[in-house]
Amino acid sequence: MVEEIGSIIEVRGKKVAVVMCEKSSFCAHCASMESCQVGNDNKSKLVEAYNAIGAQVGDKVRLSVSSKNFLQSSFLLYIVPLIALIVGAIAGQTIGTSLDAGPDPNLLAAILGTAFMIGSFFVIRIGSRALPKEDYMPHIVAVLDEEDVFTSDLKHGH
Repeated sequence: MVEEIGSIIEVRGKKVAVVMCEKSSFCAHCASMESCQVGNDNKSKLVEAYNAIGAQVGDKVRLSVSSKNFLQSSFLLYIVPLIALIVGAIAGQTIGTSLDAGPDPNLLAAILGTAFMIGSFFVIRIGSRALPKEDYMPHIVAVLDEEDVFTSDLKHGH
């Protein structure tokens, strides 16, 4: 389970909050670090979180993402497009070699592989709208008081 601590800076609707968290050492090795919304000071990040406990603007909160959801999201965003690229390249190579007067099989493999990969991003984008958003976003699990925040900072070496 991945946990972060941050402050709520905005509440959107009844169940979604925008939380400003400090970038952790985990962020430095994340493949998505360039696409993360980074705060103005480049040391913080903005995270949309499911707010089932009703925390308010200004509250210090603990966010949690289950390892299962984290791995499923990573698989969808990284592995599925890679599989689509490989399937498209194999299909292009197969079609190119079966046509006698057709285009170069390598060129067709590159074109179809790229097209399948781009298509997979569109399918993921459209398909993800059908999934319940709260299943894949971090959850606010606790509102912290100052003592909890101080103790947590000591554990993480801040």
